[in-house]
Amino acid sequence: IFVLMKKTAIIFFLMSFVAFDSVAQQLNFDQYKIVSENADGFGRPRVVLTTNNTPLVIWRKDSSPKVLRASKWNGLGFSPPYDILQQGVLPSSWDGPETATKGDTVYVVFTSLATPRSAIMLIKSFDGGLSFSDTIRVSENNPTLKFRMANIAINSDGHPIVSYMQYLLNWTQPKQMVNVSFSYGLTFVGATEACALAPGEPCDCCKSSLVCSGSEVFLLFRNNESNMRNSYIAKSSDGGLTFSSTQDMDDYIWTLTSCPATTPRGALYGDSIVVVKRSGATGNNEVVCSSISTQTLNYSYNHNIDFINGIIQNYPEVSVGGDTVVAVWQDNRGNTPDCYISVSTSGPANLGGSISYTDTNGFGQKIDPDVVFKNGEIHLVYLNSSEHKIVYVKSSINILSNLEELDESFLNKPSMTSDLLGRRSKKHNAPLIFIDKNGIAKKVIILK
Repeated sequence: IFVLMKKTAIIFFLMSFVAFDSVAQQLNFDQYKIVSENADGFGRPRVVLTTNNTPLVIWRKDSSPKVLRASKWNGLGFSPPYDILQQGVLPSSWDGPETATKGDTVYVVFTSLATPRSAIMLIKSFDGGLSFSDTIRVSENNPTLKFRMANIAINSDGHPIVSYMQYLLNWTQPKQMVNVSFSYGLTFVGATEACALAPGEPCDCCKSSLVCSGSEVFLLFRNNESNMRNSYIAKSSDGGLTFSSTQDMDDYIWTLTSCPATTPRGALYGDSIVVVKRSGATGNNEVVCSSISTQTLNYSYNHNIDFINGIIQNYPEVSVGGDTVVAVWQDNRGNTPDCYISVSTSGPANLGGSISYTDTNGFGQKIDPDVVFKNGEIHLVYLNSSEHKIVYVKSSINILSNLEELDESFLNKPSMTSDLLGRRSKKHNAPLIFIDKNGIAKKVIILK
């Protein structure tokens, strides 16, 4: 398996000697850390990584005055919560925020009630989330329209792509819109209706999500065709300016008279997209994993990650690195909502089983999970709504996939290399054992 880095090709295999059968045996959890609680706010946390894989957590404070807040890892702990909005912006307390990062570039989108009609706003940071810009309006200033439920992705050039719902003033005629910036969020070109080719109309209270791959942009959304609430994917080949194809992603028809208020989420996996979504088509509310071709938009399979009859699984999130796929969601299998994790180190088709990843010392409802996986580490957050706390925990994986993400500092870190017999070696074009600064052994072949 080759990972191309500049002009150096690296054949990379993690050395693993023991196979584990359960999710619990694969994961090693660190200590739980309280990011925010009580007066500092505790609404729907999102976690992202900045440079050096430093976690940044962003959430909403629902009590008046409503604000968005952040806390960043400083090497020893999370910083005290700090406001990232100016006063009077009034973020909606129901459907946000959402955030995306690329290095130390951070974008945050949210619905604002500061205007006469709800609008989509963006703020940005170029220092890893320590400071943010003034508010930038993304949705158009049209007195006949309202907007809400924004989401965001970053393209390969570092520019933001924003999706959101558009309505008439009476909240009818919903449309899924996509608006693109080519100026790092300073201005936007104007929105396009990304769901136009789907039958019916989009679910009026289901947020969409975005996946970017070069000039291709994919919008994942839930549709409403005479109360058939299936998940759809739409594709753009020109960076999100127009959407030329769409496809139903579900095997079965989920008929529901009211909007389920849940979002399909996706992550790029080679020439496909791993999608996790809630479906109640079988009569059981379950989290389903799919593999969608980026070329044809056809799905290879839809399978239940961890089927448990009679419970409600919801709000799934997914993150991918190499062959490792990590999915999280919340469900009520223990009669109280809790957050669960499922991990596959051999691709999405093998995603199955789950365990709770929350702190057993906390009581009550644990909801709103989020996850990001990078270089063997899983960064997780959730809300303990009963104790009014946002909690973060990091987990490592005992077995990693054959293909792991590498940053460009991989070969420059102080390290020891040895040949297969354990002798120190600096010889290239041969199998080597790379010992990183954490003592992890990795077999590497470097081809110059």
